[in-house]
Amino acid sequence: METGKRVITIYTPDKTYTGTMDVPNETLRSIDIFNSSNIYWKNAAEKSFDDALLLYNASIILEGNTKLGEFNKLHIKLSDVIFFHDSLETLGNSKEKMRAANLSMKTKESASAAHIITHTQGRGFFYITGTFSGLFKSKSKYRYIPLTQTNVVQVTKSDDKWQKKSIQIEGGFLGLNTKFIESCTFSEKN
Repeated sequence: METGKRVITIYTPDKTYTGTMDVPNETLRSIDIFNSSNIYWKNAAEKSFDDALLLYNASIILEGNTKLGEFNKLHIKLSDVIFFHDSLETLGNSKEKMRAANLSMKTKESASAAHIITHTQGRGFFYITGTFSGLFKSKSKYRYIPLTQTNVVQVTKSDDKWQKKSIQIEGGFLGLNTKFIESCTFSEKN
């Protein structure tokens, strides 16, 4: 992968976008970029919305696996992103991981099993399960919350019948837009 770029998959109502985004530093997590008040672009003069992410070599797939098109550059409004996942399996150096572990112990953060249902958009919604680490009330003030070890099911209604479709999440990490959460529950992680 080219330095300064990261493959990302973004879900909006009835559409999936895949492409690469600029990253100022390879060790920066994607969720930090999405939660930042200033989205990083190599070319800051690029025309866009205030609240947008620039994707390169972007492809758009509509619900039902219909390809809409491919674009060299494409702006996506962050307010329309339900959730995203990236191509990273692991991130961070050993010093950063040790600091995060110490911080978790100090704040008594623990991992919880999360069950989340998104608002209905169009003909369906998402049922997302995974692991949430930290204090939900604190992290839910950000635009996106992180979930690991995720399982995503898209539930849609067709001809008065509900259908479920599993969605593969690379690396198991997902960033979920808090404004799309309709309901959630947390329990102790076994």
